[in-house]
Amino acid sequence: MIEWTFIIKTTIALFAIVDPIGCLPLFLSLTGQHKKINKKNVVKMTAITVFIILVTSLFLGDKILNMFGITMPSFQICGGILLLIMAISMMLGKHQIIESGQNGKSDKELIAFVPLSIPLLAGPGAMSNMIIAAHQAPNLINQSFLVLPCIAVSLLIWLTLSFAENISKVIGAIGTKIITRVMGLLLGSMAIEFITRGVLDIIA
Repeated sequence: MIEWTFIIKTTIALFAIVDPIGCLPLFLSLTGQHKKINKKNVVKMTAITVFIILVTSLFLGDKILNMFGITMPSFQICGGILLLIMAISMMLGKHQIIESGQNGKSDKELIAFVPLSIPLLAGPGAMSNMIIAAHQAPNLINQSFLVLPCIAVSLLIWLTLSFAENISKVIGAIGTKIITRVMGLLLGSMAIEFITRGVLDIIA
């Protein structure tokens, strides 16, 4: 049986972590620096890269942890703390701006991988969320359906970045800050839940 509540909850958490709206200022800044850059290619490569990273974390993340001898409760606590730090940063409105120093046209489009996909959109927080979600999935069917949040967030990234200039004009700087802070509040609540579950699993 598919636990849709679990799938929806994971999707909301992933949206809050990835926060495509909060990425808009940096995206516009990086792509606006170069007249010859193909923005459509950058948007497409960013969405695809994020999807690949999230799905890889979903199905292989647990195996990677086992390889290094890391228990899931420990990872849940660490991941929860990481998400909590991100949430506090989002609520305080602190964003790390990463400069792009590429030269050639093809190199300029590599901003789709670094810094847009990694570490901005599909960073440690998003990867941790998918690994923890895969572990908490009631069964293999629900774990497989966790691909849906990956698809949804990748499509949202594609749509958001494709209409970045229009969205930025509509919501403005204040709107972007409000959305980021609300997402930070939601993410912080979920981070506390991750930490609590990890501690309880260790104690049990």
